[in-house]
Amino acid sequence: MFDHLSVGVRDLATARRFYDAFFAPLGCANTFAAEAELAYGPGGSRQFYLYPVAGGQVAGLGTHIAFSADSRSAVDAAYAAALAQGATVVRVAGLHPDISADYYGAVLLDPDGNKLEIVADTMH
Repeated sequence: MFDHLSVGVRDLATARRFYDAFFAPLGCANTFAAEAELAYGPGGSRQFYLYPVAGGQVAGLGTHIAFSADSRSAVDAAYAAALAQGATVVRVAGLHPDISADYYGAVLLDPDGNKLEIVADTMH
């Protein structure tokens, strides 16, 4: 449905450490790096971009991005990696039948406050 997403961050080096760790369990890696831009995706693609921004607010109000995981263990691994890199927990990794009977996932804030969801199985 989309070609790519771009997200602003305060510090590209900090963001790279966070997203390198976060994306590895999800089968994605850094596929492009320049002074003012990073790109991530599976299989060498460039689908998720990071770029430095300045100002009091970096993250979009109410916006969140959900990433698919191949398994519950991949959700757990991405969640743990994100926590180790300074993520803030919004929803702990695990089953959440209040969302959907089969929902297994987590919601985190990256170091800049961007809301990220990791989900395995299905939400609907």
